[in-house]
Amino acid sequence: MKKPYLLLPPLLLLLLATAAQAQSLKVASWNLGWHLDRALAKEWIAACDAPFQLDGETWKPAAKAGPETRPGWQLPWGRNAPVQWDIGQLPPCDVFQVAVPGQAQRAALPVTEAMYAARSLAIGALIKTELAPDVIAFQEVSGAKAIEELLGSGWRVCGYEGHKVQRLAFAWKASLGEGRCEVHWALSLPERQLRDQVRPGLALTLTHDGKALRLLTVHLKSSCVSPLDEQQRTPGRGQLDGDEPNCQVLQAQVAPLEAWIEQQAQGVQGLVWLGDMNRNLSHEASESAELPVRNASTGRTRNLWRELSDGSPALQLLSPQCSGSVEGVCASGKARLLAREEFAQLRGQLGCRNPLGLDHIALAGRLSAAQGAFKQSLGKLGDTLPGQLALSDHCPVAAVISLIP
Repeated sequence: MKKPYLLLPPLLLLLLATAAQAQSLKVASWNLGWHLDRALAKEWIAACDAPFQLDGETWKPAAKAGPETRPGWQLPWGRNAPVQWDIGQLPPCDVFQVAVPGQAQRAALPVTEAMYAARSLAIGALIKTELAPDVIAFQEVSGAKAIEELLGSGWRVCGYEGHKVQRLAFAWKASLGEGRCEVHWALSLPERQLRDQVRPGLALTLTHDGKALRLLTVHLKSSCVSPLDEQQRTPGRGQLDGDEPNCQVLQAQVAPLEAWIEQQAQGVQGLVWLGDMNRNLSHEASESAELPVRNASTGRTRNLWRELSDGSPALQLLSPQCSGSVEGVCASGKARLLAREEFAQLRGQLGCRNPLGLDHIALAGRLSAAQGAFKQSLGKLGDTLPGQLALSDHCPVAAVISLIP
């Protein structure tokens, strides 16, 4: 008569484990580095194959190729490139750069449709087999069509059209049911001229285990990364409350971002804020609490993380973990600038040019992540080689989250 009772505890453990598994959800974020759908990629490749001729100090499209023309792949790209080209509509031609023997500078690699198709297949395979998320946020994609082509059936996708070619999107397993997506245009600073506008935010609302869950993804203004930057680099660089132009743009995004997060935290059991923040939130989180959140003389925000995590809602930052030989370097890089050799070590192990400090996940509401967040390595697929396009200059970041009963 005692035997059935001896079987009861394992059975209860199994039921509890199954319930816990049902409540967990794996979320991820990945900046795909100017990823385009097939049709737009074909248009981009053709535009970069086309000849350009120097007119004064500007390279402009030429009617036909000749001795004085160059294809787009060979033009001098970079910030404020002297090229008649709208990067709001098509990526620059030097997205994929390859090492040149005997030269310090890398050179743009001419891309073919076959190379781009192989890259897309590899991205889709990594997402579905290695990263294996339930929900994933994307940055720097041309739209929902680009993600649908990567993932195929079994997924629901949302995004938006128009504005600029660097867009945001969400994908989630179809088994999770319908979702509702909303674009937050205020984050793009629409009061500015189109060329000076930045990226909006994108929200996805899902019902999971009968409870409402909301995910917010962003791709904030670049080049204002860390308050520690001026220790080793240009004075003023990375100071959010300073006068550096990129930091001033990010500063303008603070108010609409904070208002959006506060508003979207209402009416749901949990909130996930994830994406390419272009800001080292770990450096800000490790700063002494005695330092002010805002500049006393100007009123500008100087610590973005503490401004947003002031308790309304209470955000929890999941600092990404790195496995393997770089675990210690990854951990120490959350509170200090890494030496050049340490950063190279991280890049080599993870396979992405931007391995740490830009991509983050934060939680609010009735959510927890017992194991924190982690970085997914790209390995050798993170480098552009002759005949191979890098999957991205960013590594995916992911976390397994649970709804707290």
